[in-house]
Amino acid sequence: MNMVPVVSDNVRCVGYDHHTQVLRVTFRSGGTYAYYAVPVHLYEVMLLPHPWRRVGRQIRAHRYSRVAA
Repeated sequence: MNMVPVVSDNVRCVGYDHHTQVLRVTFRSGGTYAYYAVPVHLYEVMLLPHPWRRVGRQIRAHRYSRVAA
């Protein structure tokens, strides 16, 4: 999965797997999380500046797991 840097105070980079609908988010505070069954339109918003302010609440509503420290 390619990780793309984003302009954000909270998020360092994001990646998305179109086949499995898994969104991966690496936070500036540390840790990378995989969010499952995320629609592609939420990933597209994550590529805009300050994405967590826009859709963080919607993404946190999905099942997730921590994948890296």
